[in-house]
Formats: sequence, C-alpha cells, structure tokens
Amino acid sequence: MHTNRLPKYIQVKNNIEKIINSGQLKPRDKLPTESELCEIYGVSRHTIRKALNILEQDGLVYKKQGLGTFCSDNQKKKTYNIGFISISLHDYIFSDILAGIDSVLHKNGYQIILGNSKDDHYREKEILNEFLKKDVDGLIIEPAKSGYAYPNINLLERFVDNNIPVVILDSDFDNNKFNYVTVNDQQGGYLATNHFIEEGHENIAVIYKGLHKPSINRFKGYEQALKENNIPVYNDYIKKYYISEFENLQNFEQEIKSLVIELLEVDKSPTAIFCFNDQVAILVKEILDDLNYQIPEDISIIGFDDSKLVRLRHISITSVTHPKMIAGERAANIILENIDSGVIDSNKKITFAPKLIERDSVNEINKNYYLDNLA
Repeated sequence: MHTNRLPKYIQVKNNIEKIINSGQLKPRDKLPTESELCEIYGVSRHTIRKALNILEQDGLVYKKQGLGTFCSDNQKKKTYNIGFISISLHDYIFSDILAGIDSVLHKNGYQIILGNSKDDHYREKEILNEFLKKDVDGLIIEPAKSGYAYPNINLLERFVDNNIPVVILDSDFDNNKFNYVTVNDQQGGYLATNHFIEEGHENIAVIYKGLHKPSINRFKGYEQALKENNIPVYNDYIKKYYISEFENLQNFEQEIKSLVIELLEVDKSPTAIFCFNDQVAILVKEILDDLNYQIPEDISIIGFDDSKLVRLRHISITSVTHPKMIAGERAANIILENIDSGVIDSNKKITFAPKLIERDSVNEINKNYYLDNLA
C-alpha cells in the first residue's frame, strides 16, 4: 500500500484529516491534547507537532495559545477526486495511461475525473476552470499543442497556488511549479533514425506533427542522428502536418496521404520513413500498400509508442517504446505524495529512456544500392 511507505507524521496527519472529513470532529471542536495524541498513535510529541502543523497550514485546524488545537470553521475538505485531462479519450495509448493512473488512485480511495481537450487550447481552458470549481485534489494533464506558445500556463499555476499538485505528462515547460513525467523523445527519434542508418539507409524521411512538443523533440533526434553520421538533412524529406487527428480524422488521413505522395515524387525518393507515432506509421503503411509499394522491401518504416496496433502480425512495425501504463502510475504516485505531505513538492521530473523494438518493417540496404540506382 502507498500509505505504508509514508513517514509517521504524515500517517498521523492523514488519519486526523480523515476523521475531520468524516464529520466526527465538527468546526470548533477541540482535538485531543498533544500528550493524548502521542498515546493514541504511539509516537513522539515531535511527530504529533509536525502533523498538526501541516493540518494548520492546510486550514483544517487552528491553535489557541494555552487552550489547544481546534477544528477550523472553513475547512477545505478533500474531494478524493483527481482531474486528468488528455488530448484525446480515443487515443490508442490513452487507455494504458489511464489504467496506470487508476491502478494507483483506486487503491488509495481516489477517483478520476476525465477531461478531453481534443488538443484544443480553448477547450482545455474550459476544463481547467471547471476542475478549479470542483476543487479537485490534484491534476494530471497532457497539454494541448504543447509545442506552441502555451496560453494556459497561468491557469495551471492557479492550481499550485491553491495547494493542488500538478503533473505534466509527455511535455515539459520552463516552469518549476509543476512535476513532469515524460519519455526522452529526442533520444527516441535518434534511436529510430540511427537504426535506419545502421541498416544502410541514407535517404531517410520524417513525418511529424507541428505544435506538439514530443513530436518536435523526436524530429530533433532525427536531425541529430543524420548529422552525427554526416548525412545531409534534406528539406524535401521533412514533412510536417498541423491537422489534429483528434479534431478531424478524415482531413488528417488525407493530409498524411498528400505528404506520402510528395515524398514519393522527390527526385531521389526515400528508402525509409520515420513516423511521429504508430498511428501515423500504420496509416503510411496502408497508403503505401494501396500504391503497390512493398514494406519493407521498397520502403522501411519505424513508428513511436510501441502500441498494441503495431504488434499485430499482419502489421508488425518496428517502433520506439513509450512507458504508457508505468508513466500513468508514476504520475499518480507523485500526486499522492504531494497530497499526503500537505506541501507541494514541485519540479520533480521523471524521464523514461526509450528502447527500439525491432519487427518486420525495416529492410537492410545493400552497400551497392545507391550505386545501382545511379546507373
């Protein structure tokens, strides 16, 4: 259990808080004396004082000199609700992240309130304001369009100012008020591109999402691998899209198809394509299949997230891992640690190292391939 790992003063504080929230102690009721509390909990006076100090900071109790400690009139009670905002409730890795969050929160008596921003700043703002009204005990958020000038940073700071811990998933800002759980996206982009290079590819394209920080960092890894191997970065091989798959799937699919066709029409067409995520990788494979290209004989593909979809036998796409469920668990644990301590312990950053999972979508290029194609 999460609680067993907590210091004794936090366990005492949590127990007294639970009694207050249950209504067993009413406003202006006097708590047992410090000596009585020491006997009840079997701990030192120092431990009791630390617990009472946190309860006082949280506004649950107040002290009268010479008289003791009393329950406050205006108590901010726990709601046992944690807000979770995702850019999509239908995203193919969303269910794994949610399962990780829920596995931790449920066994500690908390429930999740879901919000779907659809990768839209204004919609996200509405949800954040609603969560502030509902007085959630913590917030986990995957920010919308995080690679752009992010307009809701002040709203997130309001949560922290109200002693509500915030964990940012899959992005990071230059702001030490929040905690962060991310994957090293740049390293992931590097691993994918470098794998192509190790298999003899030099004409390597990339399709990535603009205004999205994880995607931009994956692109940086792509550039890094090419430069370290003295392979030119051709603008014709770089394809960026802005249409969100969460807003209009049909337009998104048409945009990806247009980008793939543009790549095929380049004078020296690519032999490999690194895709921002598995959803794009699968779509690229379907488009190439329809155009009678063989994967990986004609064009190799690598995705990102190592989702369940790319593990299917008839798809079997090489992909870079995303922690998914583990990331959700770590985010939830950070929230509970902050709540239990009564103090916002911000600027904690957990970054997972990605791995490349090889499957059947990358072909080894013969050393004479480029000479043969010049003939």
